Amino acid sequence: MTGLRELYKNSTLKIALLSIILFYFFAGCGAVSTSGRYETSGRSEDVKEEKKDKIASDEKESFDLTPYRPSIILNEMEFITDSYSETSEAWYEYKEKSEPNENKKIVGTTDGFRVQVIATDNLDEANRVNSELSSLIRNQKSYVNFEPPFYKVKLGDFIENSEANDMRFRLNQLGFTEAKVVRETINKFE
Repeated sequence: MTGLRELYKNSTLKIALLSIILFYFFAGCGAVSTSGRYETSGRSEDVKEEKKDKIASDEKESFDLTPYRPSIILNEMEFITDSYSETSEAWYEYKEKSEPNENKKIVGTTDGFRVQVIATDNLDEANRVNSELSSLIRNQKSYVNFEPPFYKVKLGDFIENSEANDMRFRLNQLGFTEAKVVRETINKFE
């Protein structure tokens, strides 16, 4: 009989502790009503008015830069417009640095850089771009290579990366926006 009493006392104690824990759990997880949280009238209009008033007061207190503005005096200058035209290409006025490579003899090969202008799977497009490059840039040789599955049009034989980047920039100015510098074995000319 005493064993049943102790078991009864322990189970009531456990039930009491469990009910206290559950009470605090549910009381702590209670939510506050959100009925007024999403209303569009009343408080939100007051907030908008406060913001407008603050912006208006900020505009009144703004700093005046007028006394600190530097004076700029421009002398009359004459612009020579004869040598430039609206339709001229970006590099029209630049002189070519070297003679065309077509007149030179190949004496060997070395590691260097070329500018890849386009990679396409259409041979006609590659030949069209190649002929366009040959007419626009006469001091550099252009190449059409088939590297499966693409025909790649490349321009120049540059030893220095900076020279290749200059040509890439020039080609970008001429409308070849996909141009990029690639490392490749190049021809050496005499």
